[in-house]
Amino acid sequence: MLKIGLQSNAPSVEVKRKFFPVPEILASVNADPELIRGYVKENIKRGLPQVQPFETQWDKVVALVLGGATLNNHLGVLSEKRKDGMPLITVNGSYKFCVDKGLNPSAMVMLDSREFNNRFVEPLSKDVKYLISSQCHPSVFDKLEGYNVWIWHCEGQDDCKEILDEQYGERYVDYFPVIGGATVSLRAVHVLRMLGFHKIEMYGFDSCIIGDHHAYKQPENDKEQIMNIIVSGKEFKCTPAHYHQAREFVQMVKGTGEHYDLAVHGDGLISHIIKNQDSLKIKEVN
Repeated sequence: MLKIGLQSNAPSVEVKRKFFPVPEILASVNADPELIRGYVKENIKRGLPQVQPFETQWDKVVALVLGGATLNNHLGVLSEKRKDGMPLITVNGSYKFCVDKGLNPSAMVMLDSREFNNRFVEPLSKDVKYLISSQCHPSVFDKLEGYNVWIWHCEGQDDCKEILDEQYGERYVDYFPVIGGATVSLRAVHVLRMLGFHKIEMYGFDSCIIGDHHAYKQPENDKEQIMNIIVSGKEFKCTPAHYHQAREFVQMVKGTGEHYDLAVHGDGLISHIIKNQDSLKIKEVN
C-alpha cells in the first residue's frame, strides 16, 4: 500500500522513450564485478551477524530518511517523531546530515561498493546499528570494527551465489539475500521489511532535483547529466539515476507492494507518480 497524506493508490506508470535515448544504468554495478566478488568474499569472512527475517511488527512505524532536497522541509516533524520514540533509519549521506541536525539515527544502511563512500559511516556511534551490504568496500567494515554491524547480501548477484553458499550454506535457509533495485533507497525498504517493519514513512525520497540533488553537499553528483521528465503535466529535473530509480520504484511496488505500507512525504517525483497514475515520459526537445 502506498500513501501520500490520506490518499492511498498503487501507481501504474508507463515509461516512454519517444524523444531521445536515456542512458542505461546497470543495477548494483558501480564497480568492476570482479572487484565486487572480491569484496563479498573478504567481507563475509569477518563473522558478522547477518540481517535475517524477523516476525512482522504490524503496528510499529519507522522513518526511512533518504537524501533528497525535500528532507529539509521535514526536520521539525522528524524531530518530534524521534522524541516520541519512532526509529529513524538513514542511508549514506543522510546519516551524518541527521546527526548534524540533532536527529540521532537508530540505524544506517549502505549498499555502494566505491571506496570513497566509506565516509558515510562517520561519525561512528555505539548507539547506531550499521546495516552494511557485503558488496561494500572492505574499508567500510574496517572503520566499523567494534561497532554494531550487521551484514546483508544483494539478491540478483548470481555470480556471488557460490561464494555465499560456501560461507553460509543454503540460500533462504542459512542466508537471506535482499531483493530490490539498483539504489540503496529501494533496497533499504526490503532490508527493513525483512527485519519485520511493515509501516515505513519515507522522507527525502524525491528522485529528482528540487533546488539541488541532495539536502546536503555531495560533490560527486554535481556534474551529472540533467534531463526533463514530465508526469501528468508536471515537469521535473532528473539525473539518469533519478529517472531509473523512479522506474524501478514502480516495478518494485507492482511486485512487492502488498507486503509493506509506505508513506512517501514531500513533493518530489516519487510522490507525484503515486498521486498521478499517468505516463512518465521525457520532455520533447524543440
